[in-house]
Amino acid sequence: MARRPNLEDLKKKFEIRFAVFSVFISAWLLVDEFIKEGYFFSIEDIAIPGTHEFLIASILLANLLIFVIKFLTKRLKWLKNN
Repeated sequence: MARRPNLEDLKKKFEIRFAVFSVFISAWLLVDEFIKEGYFFSIEDIAIPGTHEFLIASILLANLLIFVIKFLTKRLKWLKNN
């Protein structure tokens, strides 16, 4: 009988899972924006919380932060070992 997954199993490929989830959510938001408003993206709407553009920018920022944190932790481990 297979064991139940625990928290460590879920954290193994979190970055990849979050990136794939972000792509699908962003694509859905862009299509929804095009259907509702008639355009894909408006730079002016990034500053307004709750808009599609704000959500897409937030998702992009979260992915960027995850990438930077992962890069810095690998760099610090490398520096510590050398």
